[in-house]
Amino acid sequence: MKKANVIVLAGQSNAVGCSYVEYLSGVFPKEKISKWRNGYEKIKINYFSHDIKSGGFVKTSFNCSVSDEDTFGPEVGIADLLDEKYPAKEFFIVKCAFGGVTLMRDFLSPSGSGGYDPLAYADQKENINDFCKPGEPVRAGWAYNELVKILSDSLSELESLGCAPEIKALCWMQGESDANSEEATRNYERNYGAFVSDIKTAFSPFMKDCLFVDAGISKVWERYERMNEIKRRFAADHPGCVFIDTIAAGLDTMKEPHNEPDIGHYDAESMIKLGRTFAKYITNIK
Repeated sequence: MKKANVIVLAGQSNAVGCSYVEYLSGVFPKEKISKWRNGYEKIKINYFSHDIKSGGFVKTSFNCSVSDEDTFGPEVGIADLLDEKYPAKEFFIVKCAFGGVTLMRDFLSPSGSGGYDPLAYADQKENINDFCKPGEPVRAGWAYNELVKILSDSLSELESLGCAPEIKALCWMQGESDANSEEATRNYERNYGAFVSDIKTAFSPFMKDCLFVDAGISKVWERYERMNEIKRRFAADHPGCVFIDTIAAGLDTMKEPHNEPDIGHYDAESMIKLGRTFAKYITNIK
């Protein structure tokens, strides 16, 4: 049976991708941008990304992010490096990411710090944007449940095609919203440990060789130093986990859009770099 290499991408808005395609032209050649625009035939993606769903696997390209902007997320950089490293291999990215969400509430998993609701899903609100409003009451665990659902559906789809799916990595870009809360920051290590453990339990037949790659947050967020130290320590203490120091890597949020920088989200070049850095750690491909 043919193996299917699966990469999971999850988190909040920098996993969604709020980086503008228009700013890539100042950094990358036209041929490269055109390739990204056309998408990768051998690197497919199934996504529920902020307010849009692909409804199944499609080519990885731009606009797997939000519905009303020409933007992109880490999946483009992930596909770019995987295509370079493994040109003969097929990959399947499963992306589940929503702007403004927390691990303490939205991505809370069953063994997290309390309040998880197994019946919570995105359809509890008429508009997905309502989940991003500070203080908006939602049932805890809805984003985790959506991740489990889209990943389960994706694995079933691959099996229906005669493939044997293997989850090679879970790439996590999250923590910005939790860093704005003392309680959420204090409980982050516990909740992330629960998240990793619960995902492993839920998908154990597919995760025998899975790496958890956790990206740090930028300096613009309150308590960023504590949050990044929590992430760094967790990765150091847990086999199969990696921490990406996005600050040391030079990822920037301060330049784009040019007229009024969106300092909470990575600039276009940095978003490509973030994706490529995630992919750099995916070496367990056979």
